This record gives sequence, structure tokens and C-alpha cells, in this order.
Amino acid sequence: MHNAAEIFEVTGLTEKGDGIAQLGPRQIFISGALPGETVSARLTDIKPRYAQAEMISVLDASKQRVAAFCKHHQCGGCQIAHLDYQAQLQLKRQRLVAALTKAGLTPAVAPCLGMATPLGFRNKALYSVQESGGGFEIGFYKKHSHQLVAADDCPVQGAKVSALLTQVRQWMQAFAISGYNEAKHSGQVRGIMVREGRNSGQWMLVLVALTAHLPGLDDLRQRFREHCPWLSTLVLNINAEPGNRVLGFQEQVLMGPGYIEEQLAALRFHVSAQSFFQINPSQTEQLYAKALEFAELTGKERVFDLYCGAGSISLFLAAKAKEVIGVEVVAQAVADAKTNAALNGVENAHFYLGKAEQVVPALYQQGIRADVVVVDPPRKGCDSALLNTLVAMAPKTLVYVSCDVDSLARDLVILCQQGFVVDKVQPLDMFPHSLHVETLARLTYKQ
Repeated sequence: MHNAAEIFEVTGLTEKGDGIAQLGPRQIFISGALPGETVSARLTDIKPRYAQAEMISVLDASKQRVAAFCKHHQCGGCQIAHLDYQAQLQLKRQRLVAALTKAGLTPAVAPCLGMATPLGFRNKALYSVQESGGGFEIGFYKKHSHQLVAADDCPVQGAKVSALLTQVRQWMQAFAISGYNEAKHSGQVRGIMVREGRNSGQWMLVLVALTAHLPGLDDLRQRFREHCPWLSTLVLNINAEPGNRVLGFQEQVLMGPGYIEEQLAALRFHVSAQSFFQINPSQTEQLYAKALEFAELTGKERVFDLYCGAGSISLFLAAKAKEVIGVEVVAQAVADAKTNAALNGVENAHFYLGKAEQVVPALYQQGIRADVVVVDPPRKGCDSALLNTLVAMAPKTLVYVSCDVDSLARDLVILCQQGFVVDKVQPLDMFPHSLHVETLARLTYKQ
């Protein structure tokens, strides 16, 4: 059964971008297949209720299928790169509408805001370095696996990433530095993170290693100075823990200041290795402008910016508000937020370190309440203690920024059951060629 090819009619897509077909009682998930297509595929992983399948050929192609723009199409990053871009935008809006409808919500949903050119948009790249046959390989993990797809370039990353990786590769070869063996938790270098200040022209490279004791670091610095003089800073991050966490907590700055600068609209930001910063600068400006539009600030409001990260949305809001209070659980992000406020001369933004579901109830008990609230939580959405406090606080406007349609729908239902009404919903494409969709929802308190 594992080796025989089968013919499948594809009817839908999973949240990971696999085509959905049926074979008897099992759902079949086929990587690379599109709805409406007839494909030949071979089952590879059979479970009682479903099976994974490897596509062999497309027998009847969708009119929305496009040629691959990347030779590394097996990596897990661009799940729907084979789908026409306008169709991608329509699909993302459909996913959002379906999640809201399933939850019993029927607000009007605007068309998804896309990009004119959806390539080269990422300002951050994460490459794995894996032990391979006495040497190492640099690349991305294949979809549904920890099998590495070797890649020194990527069409959705900045153009200079390949040159940086070339210098790391040559340095590792010159000093016989090993890649990471996940099974044995051994090796020296386990990953490379590259960040670009798209509007500043500054670049950062973070070398993620199991140990701080790496040979030839002076040689690596010299290589970058000679061949990549535009590299602004080099950081060694030590992550000796097993597991999938990318960065460890210990760092050494090997070259430059340890951060890069970036600019969004008229605001400047310091971005360190550990800072959260949106990966698509042009779409981030659209996102923040829309959040500011939804907030409808007059200059008299106190605004809470919850899960504020390095304070990027906070500083946009501060230009139109009386006061902004940002709350964030990551200490480095709060430090960055305070630095960025000072960098831009913003004096009406203040930042608290802690969990939003603990800090906001404490502020409310002290009589500190918001007229407008902006929340931008992680994929899991908002904690119930936070939602309950927001209901009690009853701000006139709540702007919910979400990267997950299901947790967004769940939280909107809770808020709408207790006095809020969803006025506007705007999807935005922050991650072209993937199924991820960023959403802004504006709620007003009516009860």
C-alpha cells in the first residue's frame, strides 16, 4: 500500500497548505496539490483516520497553479507558492471568513491587503546548520520533517543573505567546525540568523552555537570586513539546550554595536538579536497605519498596547494619543521599547514588564483604565483573565491584531457576548506564499 500510486481528486487545503482528498474512510493530505486538481500520489504515512501522500504528478491542473519561483520548493516555508498570488489573497480572506462564520460571527470582511511584489520581502532569515556525512549543510527543514533542504539562498529573503552564508560556510570548512546533530545533541554550530534593516541598509548576523569556544572567530570577523563590509554587527548566541528553541539566553557581541537600526514611517528603532520585529517592513507600515485608523484617536485618549514587543505600535499610537501604556512579558523587548521611545523623543509612552493578564487587572484595580486598547497577542490569543478585565474596563474602542484566525474568532465571541460589537475586519498579507494571514478587527463597546 505504501508503494502503489493512487489517483486523487483534491477538494480543499489544510492549514499547512496540503491538498485534501479522500480514500475510503481516510482523509489524504497531499503536499503541493491544489483544490480542483486530479493528481497521482503515493501514500507515505498511513494512520487509522488519515494518511500523508507524496505527489507524483499533476494529471489535471488548476487554472490557478503557477510555476515554482524557487528551486528549494521542498522546504516548509512557502506552502502555497504554486498558487497564483491573487488567489492566495482570496484564499486567506476565505480562511478568515470561515473561522468567523464557524464561531457564529458575520461581520463584513474587507479584501486582503497584498503586496505589489511578493518576493524579497523578509527582513529576517533563520537557517539551520546540520551535520552531514562528515561535514555540514546549511538550509531549511523539509515540510513535515527534520530533514534538511540545503539552501544558501531564498527568493523571499534579502538579496545579500547568500553572500553572508558563503563566508560562514568557508570559515566552518577552514576550521573544521561541525554542524548540529539533533539526535546526539552534539556539534558546534546549530543555526544562523540574519536580520536586515530594510530602510537603514544595516545587517546583522547571529551565529547560534552550542559553545562559546569556537576556533577562528577573528578569521570570521576579518572575512566579513573584507567581503561583506555592509554587515553592521555580528553576534554569537550560545544555545546549549536540546529542543527547537532557536536562540539561547547568552550572547557575545563579536563585531559592531549588537543591534541594527530600522525605520518605519518617521520612526527609528533599535533591533537587537532577541527583539521581536515584524518581518515584512512594507506590510508592517500598512498594518500600523490601519491600526491607527481603527483606533480613531483624538489626542485625548489613554491607550493600552498589550503584547507590545519592542514598542513599535506603541510609538505609532503615541503620536495621536494623550498617553500610551505598553505591556510586554519579555524583558529585552521592554528595554528595547524604552530605548526606542527615547530614540524618537516620545515622552508619553510608558512600558510595563509582565504578563498582560496580570499587569492589566492590577492597573485597573488601581483605577488606571484605557479609553482605547490595542492587543497583538501570540498565536494562542488572549488569556481569559485579560478578556474579563477588558470587558469590565469597557474601553470605547478595542483593536485586535491577530496572526491566527481560530484564536481570533474565539476571543471575538467572548468579547461580543459581553457588550462589544465587531465594526471592521481587515485581513493583511504579512507572509506571502504561506497560509498565514494577519488580521485587524475593530470592536466598539455598545452595552
